[in-house]
Amino acid sequence: MVKADSKYIRQPSCRRIVWVAYAKICTLFIPDTLLIHLSNGRLTTKARREAWREKIALFFTYIFIAAMFCFWLEFITTLFCDPPATYDYKEVYANNSKMSSINGDVVDWHALGNVSEMTEQVNKYPHYDLSPMFPLFMQLKRPVDQDYYNNGVIDRCINGFNRSSQADKWLEYKLTHDPGYLYKNNRLISCPFPNHRNKTGAPCFYSMINEQEYKKYGKKGALQFDDNAISSNFSSLPSANNRQAQAFVILENKVLDITDYLDAATDIVQVAKGAYSRSFALDRMFLPLEITILLFVNMGQDITPYFHSQIAHPDLFKECLFALFNHGVIDEEMDEGCAHINLALWITLGCFLLYFLLKMNLANLSRLSFMQRFLYKSVPTSSVLSHKGNYKGSFYRTLSTLSTSRYMLPYTLLFIPCFTESSETLRQTFDSLARTSYPDTRKLLFFVCDGLVKSYSDSKETYLCILDALGYSSTKDPELRSYISLGQGSRRNNYAKVYAGFYESGRNRVPFLMVVKVGTPNESLSTTRAPGNRGKRDSMLIVLGFLERCMNLAHNRITPLEFELFNLCYNLLGIDPREIKYMLVTDADTQVQDDVVLRLVSRLEADSKILVINGHIRPANPEENIVTMLQIFPLYMTFYSGMAYEACLGTVTTLNGGFAMYRLWTETLPAKWPKVSDEIVSGYRRRNARKKKKKRDTTASQTPSLSLAPKSNIIPCCIQPTVLRGFAAPRPDTMHTENVLLLGEEQYFGIILLRSNPQHRLAFEPEAVAYATLPTNFFALQALQIRNIRSAFHVQIEFQHVAKHMGIMYWIVSFTKLIDMIFSMPIIVYLYTIFIRYFKFKDLAYAIIAGSFTCLIILYIFYFIIRRQFKYVLWFVIYGLFSVPIFGVLFPILAIWRSDYANRWYDVWPTKSEGYHSRLHGIMMDEKIENNQVVMEEEEADETVVRMRLTDFEILEAEKMAQREKEQVEMLDAKFTGFTGY
Repeated sequence: MVKADSKYIRQPSCRRIVWVAYAKICTLFIPDTLLIHLSNGRLTTKARREAWREKIALFFTYIFIAAMFCFWLEFITTLFCDPPATYDYKEVYANNSKMSSINGDVVDWHALGNVSEMTEQVNKYPHYDLSPMFPLFMQLKRPVDQDYYNNGVIDRCINGFNRSSQADKWLEYKLTHDPGYLYKNNRLISCPFPNHRNKTGAPCFYSMINEQEYKKYGKKGALQFDDNAISSNFSSLPSANNRQAQAFVILENKVLDITDYLDAATDIVQVAKGAYSRSFALDRMFLPLEITILLFVNMGQDITPYFHSQIAHPDLFKECLFALFNHGVIDEEMDEGCAHINLALWITLGCFLLYFLLKMNLANLSRLSFMQRFLYKSVPTSSVLSHKGNYKGSFYRTLSTLSTSRYMLPYTLLFIPCFTESSETLRQTFDSLARTSYPDTRKLLFFVCDGLVKSYSDSKETYLCILDALGYSSTKDPELRSYISLGQGSRRNNYAKVYAGFYESGRNRVPFLMVVKVGTPNESLSTTRAPGNRGKRDSMLIVLGFLERCMNLAHNRITPLEFELFNLCYNLLGIDPREIKYMLVTDADTQVQDDVVLRLVSRLEADSKILVINGHIRPANPEENIVTMLQIFPLYMTFYSGMAYEACLGTVTTLNGGFAMYRLWTETLPAKWPKVSDEIVSGYRRRNARKKKKKRDTTASQTPSLSLAPKSNIIPCCIQPTVLRGFAAPRPDTMHTENVLLLGEEQYFGIILLRSNPQHRLAFEPEAVAYATLPTNFFALQALQIRNIRSAFHVQIEFQHVAKHMGIMYWIVSFTKLIDMIFSMPIIVYLYTIFIRYFKFKDLAYAIIAGSFTCLIILYIFYFIIRRQFKYVLWFVIYGLFSVPIFGVLFPILAIWRSDYANRWYDVWPTKSEGYHSRLHGIMMDEKIENNQVVMEEEEADETVVRMRLTDFEILEAEKMAQREKEQVEMLDAKFTGFTGY
């Protein structure tokens, strides 16, 4: 087999080499032979295997980034946090230990010396529990004339439930019946010795002065237990047989010593000889009965799950238990400072919240009238026509700055690419375009049918349905015209038919051109692929390439298809294609409002820096079924909110290929003359006007002739050769380029335009409204969203190379969009866990985060209410409940997993033969053909399409016509047998 010329094969960049090497490393454990065997023939070529390896590398990289992001939010602070140490109780109470414990804190004050009575007493009793000398239950003590407790938590859980009398009785009972405490004259005199729990005489430290002094001295850490030791050793109350018994419970990983409470809140009763039990003393029970029973029944156990499910006001009583009975932690306990003061979590989610707030508020701010006048000004320049008609309102008065008939509205081409849309939808689309308020003589409908295919709901092929709807009545079949398409290999050459005429809709009579791709004769034999299908990028290049060739007909060589288009457009429709200044591209399933064309032209005429302007797309069938209702708010976020946010910043980076108007060329600015007096200027204008009037009178009767020379006063924008070369030349030979060129061709075209015209920009017009038909089938929706996510992600990666040359704002907007795409899924998943953990644990940190994002949701609803868009409130609720997990989690994961399927296209509109199905993209050859063979076949196909100048084509066509007339005369002469019958 002949090798392809290396000059047609793009050499890989350094980034490409590194990425391919990384993909191979990630899939090193899977050999090529295994891929070929398991793929059922799909991965037989090297390019397809590389795309599969890149897909796997991208998928695992994304999962790794999402996991690291969640690790950053959840655990990164703990790596840099210095939590206080914990000490096992066996280590603290060992005989050789110098440490002591006080209410769960481990202390060692020997280094301080005996600076006070407190330090002296603590240093005197190492390896002991000194909690009885620091009784927490003395917080229940209050002066006789004071009806509240100094500790606010204790006051709320006791006074808040009218249990102060029970607390007073419990405290009095405890102090008078415990032999370790000496209580006289309503005053605690002494406390138990640490080494003799039932013997009194040790000082007590419980006053507020003692509390301040205790806080002043350092602590080594927390006293640590394990749950097995607690259930074995600390699960019973003191009795006659065991005076040293203790009862602990675990609540949220904290150890609570409930011995004193239960001992004083119960009475020992004899149930039989030698058998004793305890009964609850309700008059001394200052905690609710259900809490007391829970503590009593579960001594030595973890009561956390029961506490939150069975107890009323669990948060309040939890804090109360911590304040009165704290005795340590268990070994699974994470430090509170690291768990609750997570700076990484607060900063990251705060940044995302500010980003969402900024995006939402700027988008809604752009709806205000003064902001619209500032952002979307449509006051035309002096080149705009004063169009006389029935237009009304201030918008139309902006087009009346000049009132002479020599200024006309610029010609606008209305381009509609078609494939398998239903005949009814197509009829609605071009009816809406034909009936726009733009003058019929200044617009041209241009259809491109991308192959011979039937819609699922029609019995005829799509182009025949369009011809019937347009009222095309000619029975003559147009001649096949060849052109060079974007197809690979043998699909490089393609044939098309061209139809032309006038479409009458109501009182409108609009000229139209229609190109029907029919394919090569071999394609009609295929049963799996539509003949002539080459994709939307190829359809756009047919139109743009034709208009670019017309800019210099004297020198440019054109294809037979371009000659046929020029011939019908100029000679049949009477429109010079070089006069077409703007091109509106709308999808075949999108209907527009009547003022759309006029609004977009007004914006483009008002600002010569605008290269492409996007319109606002709304749903045409929002409430058809639940599938369409799921799409309403995502459509609003994509085609309004996102674009309005970028428009407010003056850096629109998104090109909506389904509804956008392009500036094909622009006029050069006239040279500035030196400033002179008004009298000289006015006199010159009067003389010049008289001369021009005489000149018009003398030339009015002359027949105009076609000049093939290029116009010197125009500069091509979207049809300059650099743009078209950048749009058509790249080959989809890698996973990245396939996703960019085969799925995101319109967005990639925006990158090419900005790169080739750095002084221009993209724009957004919110008042130019179109209505798109939403998919009603869930699998069609899934395929559409997966395609959009893949193309948007890869296009944003491609845009990074352009943004850095266009200014800091373009780079910031594009980079934040890329970050948004990458981290939206983990952010959504993490926020779901935040809400779940808040409802489960009622933690303050989770409450603040959940509350902040809930306020964001409420703010959205508030904006809809003040705009009286009440249906959007319902749709937003549906979006939050169902669309967010589907659009934000499921579809992105599927999009990444199917990144190597960019060479296949899923039809959103079902076909007659296959219905909803996936098919090979129109420009792609068979998946089993190698790239070098494809390049060789493309070289052969390029040579089969003849390119000539317009004059040469006219001569050739004249010769063909003369030959046909000669043959017809000869046929008539051959049939003539003489005059008979006279």
